[in-house]
Parts: sequence; structure tokens; C-alpha cells
Amino acid sequence: MKLADRSAMALQHLKSRDDRKKRRAIRELFEIDNEDNLESFIPLLDDKDNWYRTKALDAFKTWAKRRDLATLGVLINHQKIAYNRVAANMLLAFKAEDPELAKILFNKDDLLCKIKSCEYILKCENQDDFFASVKNHDSPKIRVIALNSKYADSTIVEKMLEDESNNVVQAALKKLQDSNVKLSSKSITTMLKNGVDPKLIIPHALSNDESIVTTLIKSLDSNGKKEFVKYLRERFTEIEDDIIQILINKNQYEIIGRWLQGKRGEKVDSLRWEIIGHDEVNEIERCRLIERLFSRANEPEIIEQAEKIANNSTSELIRITAQNLSTAGS
Repeated sequence: MKLADRSAMALQHLKSRDDRKKRRAIRELFEIDNEDNLESFIPLLDDKDNWYRTKALDAFKTWAKRRDLATLGVLINHQKIAYNRVAANMLLAFKAEDPELAKILFNKDDLLCKIKSCEYILKCENQDDFFASVKNHDSPKIRVIALNSKYADSTIVEKMLEDESNNVVQAALKKLQDSNVKLSSKSITTMLKNGVDPKLIIPHALSNDESIVTTLIKSLDSNGKKEFVKYLRERFTEIEDDIIQILINKNQYEIIGRWLQGKRGEKVDSLRWEIIGHDEVNEIERCRLIERLFSRANEPEIIEQAEKIANNSTSELIRITAQNLSTAGS
């Protein structure tokens, strides 16, 4: 049987009162996989049988995205919120060119519909008025979407740094990461106090005063410290760099020790041994500094410095590790 004949028969049986024929017709239409048959499934959205309602939604999920956004009009205008949500979740699969239909979803009393439709609308052109109406929306999630849209300029993003929601503040910090905006020490301190992710504050703290840098480091967990060191290594390469000197003067040896990894030179080695010799620095961190020198175990200066540490350190773990280093090249 030709495909067109199969399709015509299936569409006819879709209206049948015989349940077996009707179900078989649905399976046949999905197998034929022609998006032009989508309209035939619309009556099933209000069928008493949940199986048919589910298949009708499956038809929309499968075929609507192959057509234009207007195809979702049936779901968008339906009284059932569940159908509205299906449409909302599909919006971003369509080209952003029909904001008015999406605004019907935004006006629904459902946060998911508002979130998805807001994302879509703010991708459309000429939506300045809509942006103005949502940038101060009651929902922080909506405010974040507005902030991340093309309509939010740097002035608006800076203003959102004062938002009561940490999620909004963090989104603003991400958007300002590569900007020249300078945050005040007071602003950074308030963010840290309020529980804003300190990793997002790193770029701004490093351009601030010394006390803020120290405060930030204290708030970082192990992953945060890794991010901090990564940021340092990408942007600062010399011991003479101001931020490196600040960290040294503030005795932030754990951070500096990690920053030193892979670096060579007289000044670098001198600083490295200075950190290894500081008993107040975490001994695990100091052991790592020693262990990273095993590839240079044949160098006379490395052997000499390792022997000094092995003979003078108050930490047994440091002494053993340094002793192993001093003899590793022999």
C-alpha cells in the first residue's frame, strides 16, 4: 500500500469508535511520521482516555518543532496548565520571531510558563518594553533571565548587584567578569557576608584593596582556592606582580605555593623553600611543594636545600619527604 493510502486510512480510523482501530491508527501515524498529520491529533487532547491525551501531546512534541510556532497555539491557549507547560518547554526550539504568542504563556499563572516564555520573548527583537516590565519581577528567576538578555546594559547589570537574591547577584557578577566595573570593598564584603559564591568575586577582589583579597581567600573552600589559583596563573606570571606581592606579604603561602607549580628560577626557588620552611603552612601543602621537586633531584642546590629542611624541620612528615628528595638523585 502506498504511503499516502496508508496515511489516509489511518486518519480515517483515527475517528473510529472502535478502540482497537483507533489505537492502531495512532501507531500507524507515528510510524508514517508526517508532521502534516498533527492537526488530526488535536481532538484527542480532550479525550476522556488518558492514553489518547498522552499520544496527542507526543504528537505535538514530535512534530510541532518541524513547523512554526503558531502550531503550539492550541496548547498555549488551552485551559489545562499541563498543556501550557508542554508548549512552554518547546518554545526555544523555534526561531524567536513571535513574541505575542509567547506573551499569552507569560500571562499564565504558572512560574514555569513565565520562565520559558520570558526566555523566548527576550530573544526576540524590539522587546524593550517587555524587558522593562520584567527586570524587577517578583521572581528572582525571571530577573536573572532579564539580566542575561541582550536588553540588559552594564548600568542595569551593576544595579542588579544590589538585588536581594544571591542568584541574581551571582548572575550579575558572571556578566560583569570581563568588564572594567570596579566593586567597592563594602560591596564585596556585603556579598561575602550574604553567602554569594566567592569564586565569582575573585576577579573583582583582585582589583580591590589588600584586606578584601585576604577576606575572600578565607571564604574559599578547596574548589574555590583551585579557581583562585587558576585565575592567578592565567593572569599573573611574575613574583614582582602586585597581587603576588600582596599575597606573599599577607602570608598566603598555600595559594602562593600552588601558584609556583611548574615555575623555575632563582627567585621562584627561593620563595618555594621559604614556604617549605614555614611551620605554620599546612604540612600537606609543603610536602606537595617538595614532591614537585623530585624531577630536579639531581640539582646540587635542590639537594642542599632538601638536606637543610630534613635536618631542621619540626614536622616529621616534612623531614622524611625532604630526606627522600635529598637522596632521590643518588
